[in-house]
Amino acid sequence: MKREVVITPRAKIEVEEIFNYLEAKWNNEVKRKFSNKINFTIQLIVKNPELFPISSINKKIRKVVISKQTSLFYHFNIKHIVIVSVFDTRQNPNKLKDLK
Repeated sequence: MKREVVITPRAKIEVEEIFNYLEAKWNNEVKRKFSNKINFTIQLIVKNPELFPISSINKKIRKVVISKQTSLFYHFNIKHIVIVSVFDTRQNPNKLKDLK
């Protein structure tokens, strides 16, 4: 059974902020490549949710390094894969302490 991917409001906002930054500082091509990386990563998670390591922040959450500046955090159950955060690692890591 294929799990449904759910993206939390927090993750949506974080992705939008990253996209805005990439558009302002770089260009649409860089934004497109980043979007492709996220989509590819989600496809990998859907195929094998246990592929990526458990996060040190919360034992129920897994972490994927998308780029050296960005990590994706998710958890899953029998029906869903929940994208909790797409975190810009240049931020204060204390912002991750409330991940659920």
